[in-house]
Amino acid sequence: MIGMAMRAGKILCGFDTVCKAMAKGGVKLVVICSDASEATKKRLLTKSEFYSVPVIEVPTESERLGALIGKSYAPVAIAVTDSGLSNEIKRAGENMTKGSFRA
Repeated sequence: MIGMAMRAGKILCGFDTVCKAMAKGGVKLVVICSDASEATKKRLLTKSEFYSVPVIEVPTESERLGALIGKSYAPVAIAVTDSGLSNEIKRAGENMTKGSFRA
């Protein structure tokens, strides 16, 4: 699902990019990896609350998320900018179990 969103140009990667995008508006969902530091999670949660953006934490590591979206680096967070895709990702996130995350 996330891989499809990336190919469609509906994913923004990385902490700074996600934060800037939330400030500009248009972010429908923020996805945080389980291995993000507590400080990073807290900053993203604070910003998402301020900008009224939903957040899910996925039970996968940033390296795996990077691989799913075709990146050679490991983003700790991504932003989804499409409503339909964000709803699908939220639904998939609710059904996830550790290690079963798929694009």
